[in-house]
Amino acid sequence: MITECIVQNKVEILCGRDHAMLSEFSRRALVHIIGRPFRSLQLPFVGEYMNANVLKEADKDRIIIEHAADGMKAGISPDDLDVETVFKQTQEVDHQFVKKISIPSLSIQVRYEDIAEVRKKRIRCLSAAVYDLLGNWQDPVPFEARVSTVYSKQELKELMREVLHLYNQETLVLSHSIKLFHPFNIAINSFAETVFDAMELAAEELTADCIAALYGEKGHV
Repeated sequence: MITECIVQNKVEILCGRDHAMLSEFSRRALVHIIGRPFRSLQLPFVGEYMNANVLKEADKDRIIIEHAADGMKAGISPDDLDVETVFKQTQEVDHQFVKKISIPSLSIQVRYEDIAEVRKKRIRCLSAAVYDLLGNWQDPVPFEARVSTVYSKQELKELMREVLHLYNQETLVLSHSIKLFHPFNIAINSFAETVFDAMELAAEELTADCIAALYGEKGHV
């Protein structure tokens, strides 16, 4: 049986790695966005919004990770986790984010019926990964070494692509909840597609580089 102390330590490691991954992912996506023609729109909120969004997503992922860890300690199978409760808890993080963010001309009203399916799928995906890692990590082996033994290169590649793609999908759907004052509102839908494309490119790059680092390969795979 995994002791509570060991589990908590591993949970903190998972949350820390998740935050670092999201930060790097956001940085790369922003680089791609800046390089697109839509930079001429000079939407000053984009960088600030994405930086704040990293913290929000990391907070939501922590909820998912901790819930999965608690479920594992309680002997609950990943298929029986209470996804609805986690979903509602992530909504509260969103509400706090919308309250705190202060960007001129920006209004956000999240329609959860639009994103529920994608977010719940991401919750299940992350939860399954937590079970995979914690269930095979009762020793002091470093995170990177444990990941590379739990997952094959192809399995980890597919997992990272899935998690990041679901994040990108949710971001695209959420773009319909963002309202800007004229004249920016006219361009927001097209810009959202540009952001999605940039995030997909960043996801592929980050996945490739992580795989290369973990499995001792050079360059993208």
